[in-house]
Amino acid sequence: MPVVVFPAVAMVILSGTATVLQQFVSGLKSRNEDTRAKSAKDLQHYVTTELRELSQDEATTFYDELNHHIFELVSSSDVNEKKGGILAIVSLIGVEGGNATRISRFANYLRNLLPSSDPVVMEMASKAMGHLSMAGDTFTAEYVEFEVKRALEWLGADRNEGRRHAAVLVLRELAVSAPTFFFQQVQPFFDNIFYAVWDQKQAIREGAVSALRACLILTTQRETKEMQKPQWYKQTFEEAEKGFDETLAKEKGMNRDDRVHGALLILNELVRISSMEGERMREEMEEITQQQLVHDKYCKELMGFGTKPRHITPFTSFQSVQPQQSNALLGLLGYSTPQGFLTFGAAPAPAKSSLVESRYCRELMEERFDQVRPSGSVALVRPGLGLVLRWRSDSPTNITDQYLSDSMGHLLGCLKKEKERTAAFQALGLLVVAVRTEIQPYLSKILEIIKAALPPKDFAHKRQKTIQVDATVFTCISMLSRAMGPSIQPDIKELLEPMLAVGLSPALTAVLYDLSRQIPQLKKDIQDGLLKMLSLVLMHKPLRHPGMPKGLAHQMASPSLTNIPEAGDVGGITLALRTLGSFEFEGHSLTQFVRHCADHFLNSEHKEIRMEAARTCSRLLTPSINLINGHVVSQTAVQVVADVLSKLLVVGITDPDPDIRYCVLASLDERFDAHLAQAENLQALFVALNDEVFEIRELAICTIGRLSSMNPAFVMPFLRKMLIQILTELEHSGVGRNKEQSARMLGHLVSNAPRLIRPYMEPILKALILKLKDPDPNPAVVISVLATIGELAQV
Repeated sequence: MPVVVFPAVAMVILSGTATVLQQFVSGLKSRNEDTRAKSAKDLQHYVTTELRELSQDEATTFYDELNHHIFELVSSSDVNEKKGGILAIVSLIGVEGGNATRISRFANYLRNLLPSSDPVVMEMASKAMGHLSMAGDTFTAEYVEFEVKRALEWLGADRNEGRRHAAVLVLRELAVSAPTFFFQQVQPFFDNIFYAVWDQKQAIREGAVSALRACLILTTQRETKEMQKPQWYKQTFEEAEKGFDETLAKEKGMNRDDRVHGALLILNELVRISSMEGERMREEMEEITQQQLVHDKYCKELMGFGTKPRHITPFTSFQSVQPQQSNALLGLLGYSTPQGFLTFGAAPAPAKSSLVESRYCRELMEERFDQVRPSGSVALVRPGLGLVLRWRSDSPTNITDQYLSDSMGHLLGCLKKEKERTAAFQALGLLVVAVRTEIQPYLSKILEIIKAALPPKDFAHKRQKTIQVDATVFTCISMLSRAMGPSIQPDIKELLEPMLAVGLSPALTAVLYDLSRQIPQLKKDIQDGLLKMLSLVLMHKPLRHPGMPKGLAHQMASPSLTNIPEAGDVGGITLALRTLGSFEFEGHSLTQFVRHCADHFLNSEHKEIRMEAARTCSRLLTPSINLINGHVVSQTAVQVVADVLSKLLVVGITDPDPDIRYCVLASLDERFDAHLAQAENLQALFVALNDEVFEIRELAICTIGRLSSMNPAFVMPFLRKMLIQILTELEHSGVGRNKEQSARMLGHLVSNAPRLIRPYMEPILKALILKLKDPDPNPAVVISVLATIGELAQV
């Protein structure tokens, strides 16, 4: 029987959607970056959930109004409104119910945004165009062809700074997002991209090389043994050679710095695809530095916008039906600030390119390497320093004693200059790994410079609060340990105390972890020093091992570990908790730490501290659980696990923040099953089944279903009631979203508690098939029902 909607009711519904839409638009117009991002995320959630429950006419009206507002946003003279409009477009790409007209309209909106006087707007618009190219259907081929040709025309035409910059950004995104269609235009790309590489503006040069990188990865991935040797690499190499040609440079009116910078950028990309191992090493070095930069920003803008979206994939059939729309939005938000790569909430990892290696390009580099080495290239300007050294470090066989001597001489000089020190330390680390033991003649000088960059031994007595040490100093130490191995142990041991005196940081943690692997003899010293520091940061007292007299603990406290965070330093405490939970402390009792974390940090007023404390507590319980599972009777271990687990579960059902509740339940995996199956812990999990957040209810039913085989007498009666409730909701609910959630919950129950489901197969299957025969099917409900039937077939 069709539902009759009276005019008055319809007006109320329309009025409600108009109010909601106005709230979204107001947020998208905000000058605050986080507010715009939150509004885009909320808009995406609304159109994928609540809007589905409205009639087709009401949804069409909403979309028409929204499209009108998006047009006004992207046409506005206000930069912030343009950014909001782009975010709104991306939030709607891939949304169910999208049609060709809307996609085409969005393509025109984005096209009209380029070029722009604001570089961030261009970054965001080009990124959005990349996502739009993945919208599918026949639209993609025509769209990519048109945009690539337009961008290449802009590059080949007379210099227009805005168009040239926009072109390289668009080409980069389309090469990444639509490689199959982009490959059809690959030769015109190589014919035109170098106009931008030789541009006088650095941002355009770097953007052009970023597009070149995406295209080189694309061509490398499509190499086959049967294909003729491609000319693209030779063409690219010859363009790089032009950068060292003084005559040609004068003809083009370029200054030396710009010319050399462009040439080195090109060579860097050729090296990148010629040596996969060298590229992996470079990424590892950069990751340490990036972690430090991200942490510094994280401390300033603590968790300003929640955490990453929650999702759960407990059984294989559902892996393909997880919501994917947010990925595009999350990716785009990386361009909402000039610094880039900020997503919803917690610190993101820096984006990594694909690791590939071209056989043809490697052959070319080995054959023609010497042609670009002369002309005193080791004395290049600072922007090219890191690139040229990396180029040489990736081909260690080509580093002769003379070039090593020249390079080291120049690097040691740069290390004495404040502005060049960061690039020099990074380049030095790469060179050390490349030449390994051949660095021995310069080792004492390198260690002397590293010691000078770290705090002196009497640092604590000078009563200084903090000292800033560049993260690249730590990466250089890490590379030294990789190159020299245990042979450098005495020298590194001398550096441990000054390194720890710097204070806790992601870069320090990373290098200590690396040192403990490369030089196992130092593992105990590293663990002891780090635990002393963590004790001071988290417990504000010297580390005292079980059974040690209190007075002795104070005497053994290291006097140099004074550079520690204050009690209110949220970033420092969060980092300390993360380090405690992730570092390898085998052989040390961490009972006092896990008790302290559970007692003091699980109830902190700061969300980020509670989040990290929950993760750390669950990790620190692992040794005690392993001890119990190994049938070693330890009353202390049993009591610690019981007490901490009880506190974690309390947080998991009472914390006001849903992200914390989800984090707690997600951290209690199969390791804890024997303890979670106790009656008092199961009661807490039963409460979580009524959580307001659906993802938490999903996680709770997966956990309880898993425990049904361990304590069936307690769990089974409850799950039978839950099964009846789910089937009733699925059969009789008039709201599509409720039916979709019921089908998903049923799927989790089938997957995790097959013993319960087996006697009720027939009524469950009957209810599911009825949903498939629904005269007005909801696509999301049908997908969830089909996935559940798939799981039912395996019972």
